Amino acid sequence: MNTLKRLLLPSAIVLGLAAMTPTLAQDAATNVAETEAEAFADLEAMAEVAVDEEAGILFAQEQASRGEILQAIATLERVLALHPKSQSARLLHAVYLCQIDDQAGGAVELGKLKKKNFPEDLWAQAMSVCPLAAAED
Repeated sequence: MNTLKRLLLPSAIVLGLAAMTPTLAQDAATNVAETEAEAFADLEAMAEVAVDEEAGILFAQEQASRGEILQAIATLERVLALHPKSQSARLLHAVYLCQIDDQAGGAVELGKLKKKNFPEDLWAQAMSVCPLAAAED
């Protein structure tokens, strides 16, 4: 009897695992689908926010405050695509580029702006983050 239990127990475990595998696979597929749907919804929401210049800038600032600098840059790029004359978005975009050590990109963005259109302290802050642009200024 003991021998029979030793033979049947591993078989029961294997059969139980085999029976569970489709459920696990189905759960994994459901989780992936939900994650993809959430990601798509997030992208769609970000795209909608960028339609409004001010809302897009505020959203980018929120992202940056959470440490999501790359996402903030992407949001600002969408804002700039729809509002290419947005000086506020361009300045913030330049600063975030410099924060990720894209000094050249930040300098290019700052080069498109006029210092006289910004308060001196704000411009000085941007220049302190983007030393390459400050050297060209």
